[in-house]
Formats: sequence, C-alpha cells, structure tokens
Amino acid sequence: MIRRTVLLLLCFALGSAAASPAGAENLRMTASTWPPYIDEELHKKGFVVALVSEALKRAGYDTSMVIEPWPRALQATQNGDYDINCSLWFTDTRAAALAFSEPYIESPITFIQRSDSDFRFNDRSDLVGLRIGIVDDYAYSEQAYDTTGIEILEADSVKENLKRLLSGDLDLVLADRRVALYETSELWAAQKITVSLKPLDTRGLRIAVSKKREDHAEIISAFEQAIAEMKTDGTYNAILATYRVSY
Repeated sequence: MIRRTVLLLLCFALGSAAASPAGAENLRMTASTWPPYIDEELHKKGFVVALVSEALKRAGYDTSMVIEPWPRALQATQNGDYDINCSLWFTDTRAAALAFSEPYIESPITFIQRSDSDFRFNDRSDLVGLRIGIVDDYAYSEQAYDTTGIEILEADSVKENLKRLLSGDLDLVLADRRVALYETSELWAAQKITVSLKPLDTRGLRIAVSKKREDHAEIISAFEQAIAEMKTDGTYNAILATYRVSY
C-alpha cells in the first residue's frame, strides 16, 4: 500500500501517468484566485486545477487554464469565453447558463472572528445585530437565510474582509474553512483570530461547463466518470496528499 501511494505521488509530480490522446480537444478553463484551492503561486496552480485537469485528461481532453478576477471568471464562462469554470458552487441562477457536475470535493462554510470575541454560533438568533463580511456574488448557501437584523457587508475578497475584521469594522467574516485557515495562518498562529469549527453550511465544489457548448452534458459525464475512477485507483487521494489536503 505504501509503495502504491509513493508511485502515485511520483506520477502526479512528474505530470501524471496517463497522456491525452494525440489531437485531443483543448478545453479553456478558468477560475478565480482562491488559495489553497487555486493560485498562480501553487504547484500546478492548486489542487483543484490539478484534480480537474487530471480528470479531463483521462476523459480525453487537453486543458488550458487562465486565472481571472472574481466575478469575471463566472461571467466569462457563462458568456462562453471559457468552456469550463473549474471551481463553482451550484445555484439555480448560475445553472441557467452553466451545466454543473456533481461535487468533486466538499467546501465547509464557516465564521471567522477575532480571538477576543466571545461569539459562539448555534443558530440564526446569535447573528442578530452583528456586522458580517461576505464576498460579493459568492453563493454561500443553497438555502435562503433570513437576514433581518443582520448587517451584511460585501467586499471583493476574504483578505479584504479580514482586514476589516481586525480593524473592528466587522464582527464576523463568512468564508470557506480551507480558505480561512490559509489566509489567516499567521493571524491564527498569533492568536488574533479564531476559525469556527461549526460550519454554517457545507457546499459541494463542482465544475461548470458553458451551455454555449452543445457537448456540455458529454463533458460533464466524462469528468464525473474520471473522478470516480481516480477515487477508486488512489490518484484522487494522492493528489490531495501532495497539497496536504484531506477530502
């Protein structure tokens, strides 16, 4: 078992074991900077790009990846400027222009607070009277929450919201837990912030194919089959292990 895991890691580090067929179609992918999921500075631009690229390669496609600002990455895929956005949460509104896969990894959504705060999240009533920072146009939940009495303030990034949290302009920041821990690693180590263990919600991260492509359903089906095969043969976990990420 140990030998198998080491071999899978080596194959991934060298560029993956399976090559795409000669003349395979190139799919234009995009997403926004979202470390540790996606970032130009990460190996192969992050574990999401690595997972999706490997799955599509197995399905017989070549891929190219361009990281775009949010929300342009979403809008450009909806418009057909890109074939695939490789890291989106599903919403009914987005599904009008995009075909979504089943989730290929879960994304826990949680609260970040200053360490000197005594806030504890149990239910919606705990949020009344608070100022909560979110990122504009993110789909934090599949269900609608009653925000009466809660001040929701939008920003362009989690990092911007964290600065506002530390300055006292926000009481809480809502973010993906992996992103929160990545963005706040130094602050967390310095005991300036706390990331809640209890998620508000858990979202499934999916690829979304532009419906401008007539073969969008075919691409989704092939991707899902490849992800299932990768989980069975160990490649999926080997890629996550390279980034020290757990499923």
